[in-house]
Amino acid sequence: LDELPEMTPSLEAFARLPLWDFEKSWEFIQSHRDVVVPGASDALLVAAFTAQSNGDAKLAKQAVHQSLLLQYGDKLGKDGLRLFFQRMVQGGQAAHKIFRKDVEDTYAHVVRRVEITKQEEAAGQEQIQLVAENPETVISFNVPDGPPPEQLQLEGPGTENMDIEEVRKALQMRWDLFQSLAPPLQEALKTGELEKVNQVLGAMSIPEAENAVRMLDMGGILSFAEEGIRDETGKADEADEEEVD
Repeated sequence: LDELPEMTPSLEAFARLPLWDFEKSWEFIQSHRDVVVPGASDALLVAAFTAQSNGDAKLAKQAVHQSLLLQYGDKLGKDGLRLFFQRMVQGGQAAHKIFRKDVEDTYAHVVRRVEITKQEEAAGQEQIQLVAENPETVISFNVPDGPPPEQLQLEGPGTENMDIEEVRKALQMRWDLFQSLAPPLQEALKTGELEKVNQVLGAMSIPEAENAVRMLDMGGILSFAEEGIRDETGKADEADEEEVD
């Protein structure tokens, strides 16, 4: 891949020009031909991602706008920039419509990609995992097959004094809670494999994973003999520090 051109002082100034002011952008290009170079539009898009990541939405959108100006001019071929600006300046709102939509759509894509990148980075830094406090404890999952049957029968020792309607309510609650979980987590739970459940939890945001674990506990779906579970985030780093000490 070719390296992107650096954001030279001229490109940085070009990126900060106001939106939709085509005359000002055209005047700038005429006096700063160094912004019309191969890859400049890509460099401006990278600058847009960087600005959006840093919380500067205004600059991000301006950089997208200027990147697309160069792209449109390039697509129109020889003398394309002059033709493009002529259409924008003389054509009025009708000529602006397609370009404006392209700017809005491209900027929306930048916003989404920045959000996804931040979520991925956060997921890599911190996650919820199910780990037994006692290494000998086996975590298992009581996954319901469906809602309680209409003809519910209680069998086995200790069931003589149970209220069948209370049991029905508990089983229905377990099923409702299970159904409310994200489909990937439901599928992982059905396998009964802790590793697969932790993979799904690890891909969730911290609040989402914490809520899922809370529902598993409430519904009696999560089963372990020893008390509690713990968040293993950062434990490896702590262990390394202890070894150094």
